[in-house]
Amino acid sequence: MSPHPWPYATDPAATPPLDADRLILWLARHQWRTLLGGVLFGVPWMLSIALVPAAIGKAIDEGLVGGDPRALVTWSAAIMGLGLVSAVTTNGRHWFAVRNWLLSSFRTAVVTERAVRRAGPALTRQMPAGEVVTSFASDFWRMGEVFDVVARFAGAIVSFVVVSVILLRGSVLLGVIMLVGGPLLLASLALVMRPLQRRQQAQREEAGLLTSLGADTVAGLRVLRGIGGEDAFLARYAAQSDRVRLAGVRLSPVQATLDAAQVLLPGIFVVVVTGIGAHLAVAGEITPGQLVAFYGYTAFLTMPLRTATEFVDKLVRTRVAARRIVRILAVEPDHEPTERPPSDQLVDVGAALVDPASGVVIEPGRLTALVS
Repeated sequence: MSPHPWPYATDPAATPPLDADRLILWLARHQWRTLLGGVLFGVPWMLSIALVPAAIGKAIDEGLVGGDPRALVTWSAAIMGLGLVSAVTTNGRHWFAVRNWLLSSFRTAVVTERAVRRAGPALTRQMPAGEVVTSFASDFWRMGEVFDVVARFAGAIVSFVVVSVILLRGSVLLGVIMLVGGPLLLASLALVMRPLQRRQQAQREEAGLLTSLGADTVAGLRVLRGIGGEDAFLARYAAQSDRVRLAGVRLSPVQATLDAAQVLLPGIFVVVVTGIGAHLAVAGEITPGQLVAFYGYTAFLTMPLRTATEFVDKLVRTRVAARRIVRILAVEPDHEPTERPPSDQLVDVGAALVDPASGVVIEPGRLTALVS
């Protein structure tokens, strides 16, 4: 029997790294099998969609324009086969995507919960209790977001290369535009990543402070009522809530820019490649089937390019969450933990029970309080 039947758990002796990027890689190493499984489904899924325009172009050139019914039936069957491959692989890819998301999220929760128990009271002395609550409520789920998109991102890279090679074989100009323009447009996202990460971090910190304020108030609610401090609390809470709102307002333009890039960047490719392809078709340098295929490629390329921008967005979110979590993992206890013997190791001395490790004597009929 496996010593850890729960699949999300890790070896209790395992020590997660105290760096955000290394923590993400540490999680990836612990679930490399499911990540590989997602890639094995994600690549053929997106490739089967990418090859549909090529099959349509062949059906037009050889079947319709060439007047060959057999070729038309053959390429039509190929299109149907690609659709069946896409239908089968999309289910497997989605299954692995959800599993990867849950595995990384729950594994992060497990190691963080162990760190909380190890740190004990030292944790809330070094960071607000509300910050810890917020991490358990939201950060763990964000740790899984980047693993959710890994399979699609791998398929996006492979399909982009394959489509670029196909375009190179049909038109060197269009192929060069794809191979050079695509990476350049994706590299431009670096201009958005840094301010996005900084503003997401600021918004996350303000939200954590708001949760901490609420938690501290609930803990001291009776005292607040006793001294008539409700109004002061409401004023503080309203002020902090306003800071959370302002942080969200500052974040929204950068987030909107990245979301808009998911539509704008692929749209640029559609316009450029289709326009150049139309000129080449009129000049007789490419066939009508190739023109239809090129348009299909540009329409398809919206998928890998949007997947790439989504990967960037979720990677930023995951890194922000990882930075919050490593703060919890880094907290050290105030004292060395001591092993307490189980209840069956307590020594029965007459009518009393004695704990050999601590020397505590529990006598019957007497109220005993332990002060730690």
